[in-house]
Amino acid sequence: MNKPRQYDSPIIKRIAERIPKELSEQNDRRMGLAVKIAEALRSRGLTNQEFAFMMGKKPSEVTRWLSGTHNFTTETLWQMERVLRIQLLTSSPPEEHIEKEQQELKEFIANEVQKALTKFMSRKKLAV
Repeated sequence: MNKPRQYDSPIIKRIAERIPKELSEQNDRRMGLAVKIAEALRSRGLTNQEFAFMMGKKPSEVTRWLSGTHNFTTETLWQMERVLRIQLLTSSPPEEHIEKEQQELKEFIANEVQKALTKFMSRKKLAV
């Protein structure tokens, strides 16, 4: 992979110094989200088009998301977390917590099905 060249220009340095720190931090966070989403897509082997379909969006919107300049709504980020099975927001439960809840739910459903089956079979024996 090609690395971007670093430019050492006094003009660029002066411009960069004029950017308010808060704006620079916001930009860094947006870029960080874009990188995290792109890495999740790559690790799951999803294309932008497939991800767009899963999100119910147009591929051009996914491209905009991955540019690092998009201002996301929390609803969109929550949906991305569900689709990609990653944590993007610090207020969201960590992935291992979600997996634990899913496992507990599977066990609960299996137990309820087993109870219902046992009850059904005992009624059938009584009817015979």
